[in-house]
Amino acid sequence: KGGQWEKALALFDEMQRRGLEPDVIAFSTLISACETSGRLREARALFAEAHARGHFRLLQSRAGSIDLHELSLPVARTAVRWALEDLGREGRGRHRGDFFIITGRGNRSTDGVSRLRPAIQALILEEYPDIGTALDRKNPGRLVMNGASLRRSLRRASRKRNRERRIGEGSGTEG
Repeated sequence: KGGQWEKALALFDEMQRRGLEPDVIAFSTLISACETSGRLREARALFAEAHARGHFRLLQSRAGSIDLHELSLPVARTAVRWALEDLGREGRGRHRGDFFIITGRGNRSTDGVSRLRPAIQALILEEYPDIGTALDRKNPGRLVMNGASLRRSLRRASRKRNRERRIGEGSGTEG
């Protein structure tokens, strides 16, 4: 907070200018700094870049699941936003069934209580209220998003983005 994300981004840029390839730790640190500072667009862009470079390989949004086991909470929140955005892009992510978010049961937590599951449920309730999640009855370490609700919500979001893009293009501003 308080501009720390800007310092982290400057350091990240400097590292790359010097020829150093960022690893998953560098990306995770920067994504966390952006996400906790409310810079969600920057966090998603960094996540997308990291994913394109081969980091965060356990994410398979088009296959109908995303595995958050190894991610910190800020990176996990960003990963969920990215995966849902990825599913909603035109011509991509034509997954037809339910979508599974693997949070784990909390077995790796010091007290055995899952931190990811309630935080991800809260994120979805707040940012995607018309989708909702349910605990998978067969596996309490998994959340299930209803496929039909998810597709409807993603179509609405895509139409909204397209309208905003057209309005931006019509006014001569970037969208």
